[in-house]
Parts: sequence; C-alpha cells; structure tokens
Amino acid sequence: MIRSTVILLCILLSLGGCAAVGEFGNRLKYNVQGEYYLQKQDYKQGLKTFGETVKNDRKSPEANFYYGRFLLIESTARKAIPYLKQATVLAPDKSDYQFWLGLAYGESGQEDLERRSYQKALKLDPQNIQALTYMGNNRFRAKKYTVALEYYSRALALSDQNPQALYNRAVILRRLGRVPEEKRALLQYLDAYPSGNFARLAADRLNSLGDGSYRNHHLGLRTLTLMKIEFLPFSDKISKKSFPSLDLVGETLDNMSRGTLNIIVYQVNNKSLAKSRAVSIRNYLIARYPDLQKNNRIRTSWFGTAEKRTVLKKTVVLKESVQFFLTDFKKNSK
Repeated sequence: MIRSTVILLCILLSLGGCAAVGEFGNRLKYNVQGEYYLQKQDYKQGLKTFGETVKNDRKSPEANFYYGRFLLIESTARKAIPYLKQATVLAPDKSDYQFWLGLAYGESGQEDLERRSYQKALKLDPQNIQALTYMGNNRFRAKKYTVALEYYSRALALSDQNPQALYNRAVILRRLGRVPEEKRALLQYLDAYPSGNFARLAADRLNSLGDGSYRNHHLGLRTLTLMKIEFLPFSDKISKKSFPSLDLVGETLDNMSRGTLNIIVYQVNNKSLAKSRAVSIRNYLIARYPDLQKNNRIRTSWFGTAEKRTVLKKTVVLKESVQFFLTDFKKNSK
C-alpha cells in the first residue's frame, strides 16, 4: 500500500520527479524526530541528531529549525540564531519559525530584533498565541504597558489559561493604577493557578488591596495558597467549595512526620460562632484524616474580634477569617 502511494505520488509529481517525494519524506521525518525529542525532553540527543542532519541537509528548513531549537535549550541563544534565521529564510511562511527566532533574539538581549520577529510571526498568523504572549512580554519590559496589555488581551481571548498573560496583565494594571481591574485580574490568575511562587505573590497583593478571597498559610516549610474558608450564612456549616482547600491542609499535615496544626477563627462580635466554626473545621479534618486525632495534632483557637494582619507593609482588618499555621514541625516527612 505504501509502495503504491509513493508510485502514484511520483506520477502526479512528474515535473519534480520522485525527488519531490523524497524531500517531502525528509521534511516529515525531521518534524517527527524533532517533536519526539522535544516531548521526551531528550535535548542532548536532539542536539546530536540534528547537528548531524543539518550538515548533510543544509537547505532543509526543518533541520535548521530543530537544530536551532536544541541549541537554544542546550547551548546559547547566540549559537542558535544563525540556524533559526536560516530556517525563516528557507521557509518564510512559517509563523512558528519567526517566533522562535524572536525568542532567541530576546534571550540574547536583542530586543528590537526580537520584537520584529514577533511582528513577522503575527503577520503570518495573527492567532499565534506564543508570539502574542512574548510580544506582550517584550513591550512590558520596554514599559509600553498599554501596548503590552493589548497583546496579553489578544492572547487571553484565545486561551484564558495563559499563565504569563494572566499574571503580567495584573502587574500592568497595578502600574497603571487601575486597581479594580487589577483585583479581577489577580483573582482570574489565582482561580487558574492557585499554587506556586506567583500565586503567593498574587494572594499577598490581593490581600493588601483588602480582598481576602485567597490567603497564604504557612505550614512549616510549605506555604499553601488557599481560597477563603467559607461557611453557610449565619452557621458553622462549611461551604462545599471550601472542601478542596481543607483537604489540601489535611493532606499536607498527614504527610509530615511531626507538627501541630493551629486553626484560628475570628468572627467580630460573635465569639461563640467563631468557636463552633473552628470546631467544624477540626471535625472535618479528623473525619478525613483520622491519624491526626490519634496523635493529637490539631489545636483550635477562636476570637470574637476582627483579625489585624500586615501584608506588604499594609495593615488589613478582617472581620471574619480563618488562619492555619504549624508549630513543632521538622523537615522530615513520612
């Protein structure tokens, strides 16, 4: 079947002959090989394979492109640039080739050439989401905030889970003094990416603006960014949407060999409700993680006052809140 297909292609491409079929086969082979090494993160083998390939097939845009990609990863951007540039010359219609050339320029500090490459990439494909995002980054670094915001918005219109665009949009809105929009942007970032360094920064910034939708809790050497623990109105019944956050707290403590979890609940002018809510959280965790009760690893406190805390040098007053922190811990885990 494959032999018949090749013969038929040779007939149809009689002007170019079977050489055209061979060229097509090589292009397909290089693309498959390149993507395989990238997905397997076998960059050293990719560098070796395409280093040999590009010597034998200098006119192949695919060979130059993938060799440039692996040089960018394993070596230096400056070494990658000639090959990525050659790929764009041999295949001027490839938006991705222009994007990766731009990325190499950016990594080597040539930001004007970086910007021009992204512009070419977007001219070829206005929906190249990587080019939109990194064009936003380029304009962000140049302090062209309004222009950067436009590119991030275009990228987010294509994918609302784009982490760089989500976070940098919030930073730009802060620098432009557009605080209500910044809050919404921070919330959108945290809804999509509630863990990691940027989540912790986003939660602190949000708290400093008076929004307690998310909060950082320090459990020993770990910091958990959790959604606000909520209850049904006028009751101590935990809202179901808070279950995942409490489960994360319980799993974290359960996986540590030592440490006492302190649960502190504040409820202004209602100490009894604060107490019952603290007990509800304790009971939930014990029901889910029974070993915590056996080892007496949960301690509760409650106050009928507002909580005052300092975040990013700003004093924040919370009329109702839940705080978790760990004492008597060490680094070892189970």
